[in-house]
Amino acid sequence: MPGGPHRFEFVGKEPLALWVVVSLLFANTVLMLLPESSEKYLFARVAPEAAPWYVDHSIAIQFALLALLASVFFVFRKRVHYVRRK
Repeated sequence: MPGGPHRFEFVGKEPLALWVVVSLLFANTVLMLLPESSEKYLFARVAPEAAPWYVDHSIAIQFALLALLASVFFVFRKRVHYVRRK
């Protein structure tokens, strides 16, 4: 059945780099889904000059984070194993 349990798992504990990249990917996705006006409002209080830059580059950041996620799986490929499920 599509969308069933995962078949690939890390042996032992997941690497810290995986958790960091997944957290950044989640945060970027949430910020991208906010309307543009609220993004600018959130950034205007913290870093006013960064707000327009982030709005213009958020999709590129998303792809860069996805590439980092793929590279984490590539670097730790010997710790990822296929699990047979019945």
